[in-house]
Amino acid sequence: MKRVYQLAAITTLFAVFIPVFTFAIPFAFLGPRYLNFFAIAVFPAALIPLFITPPIAFIVLNLFRVQTLTIEKVDEYVRFDALTGVLTRAYLLGKAREILPKGGAFLMVDADHFKAVNDTYGHDVGDEALKRIAEVLRKALSTDALIGRLGGEEFGVFLPGADDAAAAKAAQDLCETMRTEGRTIAGQQLNLTISIGGALHQTSQTLEKTMKLADTALYQAKRTGRDRYFIAGATDTMPALILKTSMAK
Repeated sequence: MKRVYQLAAITTLFAVFIPVFTFAIPFAFLGPRYLNFFAIAVFPAALIPLFITPPIAFIVLNLFRVQTLTIEKVDEYVRFDALTGVLTRAYLLGKAREILPKGGAFLMVDADHFKAVNDTYGHDVGDEALKRIAEVLRKALSTDALIGRLGGEEFGVFLPGADDAAAAKAAQDLCETMRTEGRTIAGQQLNLTISIGGALHQTSQTLEKTMKLADTALYQAKRTGRDRYFIAGATDTMPALILKTSMAK
């Protein structure tokens, strides 16, 4: 708002200066012969814009300010998940597609037994649990990782340029950090853990295919006990699916 007032003042000064300057030029050349006309004309020339310009400038500039704030809020809503602060699904996938040619790995991260958390402690604690997972993702992953919420208690991570070893290391760090950070949430002893399925992206396949492989790997992690990870290969065959495993303690 301070900026609006400043710009309105500058606009007013400019609006007053132009007509006064316009009448002053002939006076500079004609001298005293122009004095009477100048004295009569210069005051209206200055006073009219002085009274008219400020409210008009303020209204217009304030409208621009509101429009800018609205655009910023819409942009933030499109880019970031309102609850957890990580990227939205659409924005995450869009950014991931931009850097797909460089290769990388996609991780599907899912909270274990999350329905039981909501049913036992309520959705407020469940929301805090989701926030904690997002904090763990930001804390345990490198700064170039793209982190987003895919929906519900499921998160997605794209690791640019990661190979299977880097993807496995990231997944292991996430599982270990979550075990520590998920013990107590919102004053409740939850011992929350996560399961992770990962897949390396191949240039010959789509992001959706990579995500499907990661989802299949996540299913394996869930089916074999949770609180662990699997990193899928570039094939649909199950023997190539399980490359790394992090067993629950």
